[in-house]
Amino acid sequence: MKKRIAISVLAAAILAVGASGVQQQGITTVTLRGYLDKMGLRYVPHPRNPGALVVPRSENKNAERLDLYVEVRKDQSLVLTVYPKLKGRYFTLARVTDRDKMFQRLLEANHRAFATFFVDPQGDIGARFTFTTETGVAYDSFRVAVTELLRIADEYTPVLDEYMVKEERKPQPAPDK
Repeated sequence: MKKRIAISVLAAAILAVGASGVQQQGITTVTLRGYLDKMGLRYVPHPRNPGALVVPRSENKNAERLDLYVEVRKDQSLVLTVYPKLKGRYFTLARVTDRDKMFQRLLEANHRAFATFFVDPQGDIGARFTFTTETGVAYDSFRVAVTELLRIADEYTPVLDEYMVKEERKPQPAPDK
Protein backbone atom coordinates (compact mmCIF):
# COMPACT_ATOMS: atom_id res chain seq x y z
CA MET A 1 0.00 0.00 0.00
CA LYS A 2 2.80 2.42 0.94
CA LYS A 3 4.54 1.60 -2.33
CA ARG A 4 1.41 2.51 -4.34
CA ILE A 5 1.03 5.78 -2.46
CA ALA A 6 4.71 6.57 -3.03
CA ILE A 7 4.37 5.83 -6.75
CA SER A 8 1.29 8.07 -6.98
CA VAL A 9 3.13 10.86 -5.15
CA LEU A 10 6.12 10.44 -7.47
CA ALA A 11 3.82 10.50 -10.51
CA ALA A 12 2.15 13.70 -9.30
CA ALA A 13 5.54 15.30 -8.63
CA ILE A 14 6.81 14.45 -12.11
CA LEU A 15 3.61 15.81 -13.64
CA ALA A 16 3.99 19.02 -11.64
CA VAL A 17 7.63 19.43 -12.68
CA GLY A 18 6.71 18.69 -16.30
CA ALA A 19 3.94 21.26 -16.14
CA SER A 20 6.35 23.95 -14.98
CA GLY A 21 8.90 23.29 -17.75
CA VAL A 22 9.05 24.84 -21.20
CA GLN A 23 6.17 23.51 -23.26
CA GLN A 24 4.58 24.02 -26.61
CA GLN A 25 1.14 25.57 -27.02
CA GLY A 26 -1.58 22.93 -27.23
CA ILE A 27 -0.92 19.37 -28.36
CA THR A 28 -1.42 17.56 -31.65
CA THR A 29 -1.73 13.93 -32.67
CA VAL A 30 1.62 14.36 -34.48
CA THR A 31 3.25 15.21 -31.14
CA LEU A 32 1.47 12.32 -29.45
CA ARG A 33 2.66 9.91 -32.14
CA GLY A 34 6.20 11.08 -31.40
CA TYR A 35 5.68 10.53 -27.67
CA LEU A 36 4.27 7.03 -28.24
CA ASP A 37 7.13 6.18 -30.62
CA LYS A 38 9.63 7.36 -28.00
CA MET A 39 7.89 5.11 -25.44
CA GLY A 40 8.07 2.16 -27.84
CA LEU A 41 4.28 1.74 -27.92
CA ARG A 42 2.49 0.59 -31.06
CA TYR A 43 -0.63 2.52 -32.06
CA VAL A 44 -3.18 2.86 -34.83
CA PRO A 45 -5.44 5.78 -35.74
CA HIS A 46 -8.92 5.56 -34.29
CA PRO A 47 -11.24 4.47 -37.12
CA ARG A 48 -13.90 7.13 -36.42
CA ASN A 49 -12.03 9.89 -34.62
CA PRO A 50 -9.13 11.68 -36.37
CA GLY A 51 -8.06 13.24 -33.05
CA ALA A 52 -7.51 9.88 -31.38
CA LEU A 53 -4.98 7.05 -31.41
CA VAL A 54 -5.53 3.51 -30.13
CA VAL A 55 -2.71 1.75 -28.29
CA PRO A 56 -3.35 -1.97 -27.68
CA ARG A 57 -1.04 -3.53 -25.08
CA SER A 58 -0.85 -7.27 -24.45
CA GLU A 59 2.20 -7.41 -22.15
CA ASN A 60 0.39 -7.06 -18.81
CA LYS A 61 0.47 -8.79 -15.45
CA ASN A 62 -3.30 -9.39 -15.17
CA ALA A 63 -5.20 -8.14 -18.20
CA GLU A 64 -5.21 -10.13 -21.39
CA ARG A 65 -5.09 -6.80 -23.19
CA LEU A 66 -5.40 -3.11 -22.35
CA ASP A 67 -6.79 -0.81 -25.03
CA LEU A 68 -5.57 2.75 -24.45
CA TYR A 69 -7.26 5.59 -26.32
CA VAL A 70 -5.27 8.82 -26.57
CA GLU A 71 -7.63 11.62 -27.61
CA VAL A 72 -7.01 15.30 -28.26
CA ARG A 73 -10.28 17.17 -27.71
CA LYS A 74 -11.40 20.57 -28.97
CA ASP A 75 -11.99 21.75 -25.39
CA GLN A 76 -8.19 21.91 -24.89
CA SER A 77 -7.89 18.59 -23.15
CA LEU A 78 -6.01 15.36 -23.74
CA VAL A 79 -7.92 12.35 -22.48
CA LEU A 80 -6.25 9.01 -21.83
CA THR A 81 -8.84 6.24 -21.59
CA VAL A 82 -8.13 2.55 -21.03
CA TYR A 83 -10.37 -0.50 -21.23
CA PRO A 84 -9.07 -3.78 -19.78
CA LYS A 85 -9.91 -7.09 -21.42
CA LEU A 86 -9.87 -10.49 -19.71
CA LYS A 87 -10.98 -13.93 -20.87
CA GLY A 88 -11.73 -12.51 -24.31
CA ARG A 89 -14.17 -9.89 -23.00
CA TYR A 90 -14.23 -6.29 -21.85
CA PHE A 91 -15.81 -5.42 -18.52
CA THR A 92 -19.40 -4.19 -18.92
CA LEU A 93 -22.30 -3.31 -16.64
CA ALA A 94 -24.35 -6.02 -18.34
CA ARG A 95 -22.11 -8.69 -16.76
CA VAL A 96 -21.86 -7.21 -13.23
CA THR A 97 -23.27 -9.41 -10.45
CA ASP A 98 -23.48 -6.75 -7.71
CA ARG A 99 -23.46 -3.20 -9.06
CA ASP A 100 -23.64 -1.51 -5.66
CA LYS A 101 -20.57 -3.30 -4.32
CA MET A 102 -18.61 -2.78 -7.53
CA PHE A 103 -19.50 0.93 -7.71
CA GLN A 104 -18.52 1.39 -4.06
CA ARG A 105 -15.17 -0.33 -4.66
CA LEU A 106 -14.42 1.79 -7.73
CA LEU A 107 -15.52 5.03 -6.07
CA GLU A 108 -13.21 4.25 -3.16
CA ALA A 109 -10.42 3.68 -5.70
CA ASN A 110 -11.27 7.00 -7.39
CA HIS A 111 -10.88 8.76 -4.07
CA ARG A 112 -7.33 7.41 -3.62
CA ALA A 113 -6.11 6.94 -7.17
CA PHE A 114 -4.32 8.83 -9.88
CA ALA A 115 -6.89 7.58 -12.42
CA THR A 116 -10.67 7.74 -12.42
CA PHE A 117 -12.84 4.70 -13.11
CA PHE A 118 -15.98 5.28 -15.16
CA VAL A 119 -18.78 3.65 -17.14
CA ASP A 120 -19.18 4.92 -20.71
CA PRO A 121 -22.54 5.38 -22.51
CA GLN A 122 -22.31 1.81 -23.90
CA GLY A 123 -21.93 0.39 -20.38
CA ASP A 124 -18.22 -0.44 -20.73
CA ILE A 125 -16.04 0.02 -17.63
CA GLY A 126 -12.70 1.77 -17.96
CA ALA A 127 -10.24 4.16 -16.35
CA ARG A 128 -9.07 7.57 -17.50
CA PHE A 129 -6.81 10.52 -16.87
CA THR A 130 -7.31 14.01 -18.33
CA PHE A 131 -4.76 16.73 -19.06
CA THR A 132 -5.56 20.34 -19.82
CA THR A 133 -3.59 21.34 -22.92
CA GLU A 134 -3.64 25.15 -23.02
CA THR A 135 0.12 25.20 -22.45
CA GLY A 136 0.88 21.82 -23.99
CA VAL A 137 1.81 18.53 -22.37
CA ALA A 138 5.45 17.69 -21.71
CA TYR A 139 6.74 14.27 -22.76
CA ASP A 140 7.67 13.24 -19.20
CA SER A 141 4.20 14.14 -17.92
CA PHE A 142 2.59 12.17 -20.75
CA ARG A 143 4.87 9.17 -20.19
CA VAL A 144 4.15 9.04 -16.45
CA ALA A 145 0.40 9.41 -16.99
CA VAL A 146 0.27 6.66 -19.63
CA THR A 147 2.47 4.32 -17.57
CA GLU A 148 0.46 4.86 -14.38
CA LEU A 149 -2.93 4.59 -16.10
CA LEU A 150 -1.96 1.29 -17.74
CA ARG A 151 -0.57 -0.02 -14.44
CA ILE A 152 -3.72 0.93 -12.52
CA ALA A 153 -6.06 -0.60 -15.12
CA ASP A 154 -4.00 -3.79 -15.12
CA GLU A 155 -3.90 -3.88 -11.31
CA TYR A 156 -7.69 -3.49 -11.09
CA THR A 157 -8.45 -6.15 -13.73
CA PRO A 158 -8.81 -8.93 -11.11
CA VAL A 159 -10.90 -6.59 -8.93
CA LEU A 160 -13.31 -5.96 -11.81
CA ASP A 161 -13.36 -9.65 -12.61
CA GLU A 162 -14.58 -10.40 -9.06
CA TYR A 163 -17.84 -8.60 -9.87
CA MET A 164 -18.47 -10.20 -13.27
CA VAL A 165 -20.81 -13.10 -14.03
CA LYS A 166 -18.67 -16.20 -14.29
CA GLU A 167 -18.96 -17.98 -17.59
CA GLU A 168 -20.19 -21.52 -17.21
CA ARG A 169 -18.18 -24.11 -19.00
CA LYS A 170 -20.35 -26.40 -21.08
CA PRO A 171 -19.67 -30.07 -20.40
CA GLN A 172 -17.71 -31.73 -23.16
CA PRO A 173 -19.41 -34.74 -24.74
CA ALA A 174 -17.73 -38.04 -24.04
CA PRO A 175 -15.59 -39.23 -26.93
CA ASP A 176 -17.03 -42.05 -29.04
CA LYS A 177 -15.39 -45.38 -28.40
